[in-house]
Amino acid sequence: MHFGMLLLLANARSGKTDSQLWKEEMELGVFAEEVGFDSVWVPEHHFDRPYCVSPDPLQALTYLAAKTSRIQLGTGAIILPWWKGDNEPIRLAERISMLDALSDGRLQLGFGRGLAKDEYEGFGVSMEESRDRFNEAATMILDGLDNGYIEHDGKYFKQVRRDIFPTPERGFRDRLFNIAMSPPSTLAAAEFGGTLMCFNYQYPIEKQTEQFNAWRDRYREVHETEPPPPVLLDFTYCHEDPELQDKTLREHLFPFYHSMVDHYAFDGKHFGNTKGYEHYAGAVSDPLNDLGRGAAFDGFLDLQWHGTPEQMIEKMKRRIDLIGDFRQMLLCSYGGMPLETVKDSLRLIREQVLPEVNKYAESVKAKA
Repeated sequence: MHFGMLLLLANARSGKTDSQLWKEEMELGVFAEEVGFDSVWVPEHHFDRPYCVSPDPLQALTYLAAKTSRIQLGTGAIILPWWKGDNEPIRLAERISMLDALSDGRLQLGFGRGLAKDEYEGFGVSMEESRDRFNEAATMILDGLDNGYIEHDGKYFKQVRRDIFPTPERGFRDRLFNIAMSPPSTLAAAEFGGTLMCFNYQYPIEKQTEQFNAWRDRYREVHETEPPPPVLLDFTYCHEDPELQDKTLREHLFPFYHSMVDHYAFDGKHFGNTKGYEHYAGAVSDPLNDLGRGAAFDGFLDLQWHGTPEQMIEKMKRRIDLIGDFRQMLLCSYGGMPLETVKDSLRLIREQVLPEVNKYAESVKAKA
């Protein structure tokens, strides 16, 4: 199986300056290669220090490209509707091509639509335009990276024909990822040809499997080929002492959970009145308001991939049985968790969990 790591750059309750946080997270990105993970990803977020201090994933990954040699480097994700100027798509295409050249083709291209009202307001973009802006910008960028130039006259973007330099060596259709959580976004990702990436915070794994299967079915229907393995993202912490594992995880994940709810205003009422985001009212906001944050956090925690090595192995076997072939992404640093604590957890996962999980995944494939 493919195992990767998403760097959150989350400063909730860390006590660190932003520069300290960045240096530690970049060290963690280099450590991901040293310990044997397959990919490292960086998100895009703005205007909210406790939640995520990561305005430019391409710049962060350029640093990691210089510090590593093997690991895949992913944007998790570039939020295209926030890049609203006419020349933004070609500027992004240039920067994507440059990073791919510097990293010897290791770049994995993740695009997203964005979910936070505050970020949309900060950029002066209507959330109700997000789907159309995403589709138009993504089409320009992907076609441009295929063809080596962009020429476009659309609703939101206009670009006279110009070549992309450095010249793209190859396109990104086979390494394109879409973060999608709602059913409409899931189907849109399949139609666009992107590998589905889902954060594991809405549903039990059985319902999450239904989302993956809906994406797979639509992907096969549109593209007449088998879809690549989808991606599931989880918060994680591993320790051999089950009580200490639970205590440490709760201590650090709870502050991050609060910052996440605040950042997305998940306990607000706006989703139900925002075209294209109605799903989040019934799936996230209503249950959160009914339960309260404490009980909702307990439900959120139960969904994540964590525990002792033995517990994590058993949880992953169940996932493999339900989902089939997929890629697992870990979110491992949050809420001021010390860097060495994060590294110890990752070493334990790499040494005791992943070998058994990979062995089981191979046995399942052999029987299929």
